[in-house]
Order: sequence, then structure tokens, then C-alpha cells
Amino acid sequence: MKILVINGSPRENSSNSLKLTRAFLEGMGDNDIKEITVSRLKLSPCKGCFCCWSKTPGKCIINDDMSRVIEDELWADIIVWSFPLYYYNVPGPLKNLIDRQLPMNLPYMTDREDGIGSGAHPSRYDVSFY
Repeated sequence: MKILVINGSPRENSSNSLKLTRAFLEGMGDNDIKEITVSRLKLSPCKGCFCCWSKTPGKCIINDDMSRVIEDELWADIIVWSFPLYYYNVPGPLKNLIDRQLPMNLPYMTDREDGIGSGAHPSRYDVSFY
């Protein structure tokens, strides 16, 4: 199984969250694991220009490490998000990464088929597992 670990802790390898994540992964047995440390990436914040939906569908106009992150996310069968909670939310650099995933979604909303809750933007890619 291909597993991507997104380490959102600014403490990088000394993160307690990452220590717990690695123990969890050891319990899963032998897998192909990639790890991304968000604080080491060159990531600009999303500009909210929506070019990734209109002018360059599926591709952000900001040229930084996010294109590699999206490639790794599409590679993975499972993504493990590892981060501490800071003031009831994720650390700031991780929030930038989350916002920059916008090109992975299509620019329209769909209703939920189960009739519960509101709709969402469907994924641009088939991210179903098995």
C-alpha cells in the first residue's frame, strides 16, 4: 500500500504528533511510505484567483512546491495527516497547503446522493480506493 504522511508540525522530526504517526505506521506493517514535512516546503498562500478552475484547469498559477504535493497525494492510496492543534486549528503552514489543494476539485457543486447535509465540489481526480 502507498501511504503519504503529511507532517504539518513546525517542530518537524521532534513533533510528538509525528512520533505517534510513526508508531501507527509501524503497526500497519510493510508499506511504501513517503513523508512530506510542510514547514520545509516553499508554499505561497492561495491568491483566490480561481485560475486553477478557469484559465489553467487543474493547475495552480503559483510555481512552488505545491505541484509536487498534489502529485504525491495522487500517488498515495492513503494520506495520513499528522499535526498538532494550535488554537483550535491546524498550524498556519498546513492551512496554506490545505487551501492550495483547490485545483484538485472541480469548479461546481453537486448535491450529496445520500440526501444528508449539503453538497460539495467533486474531485477532479478518481481518488477512490479499491
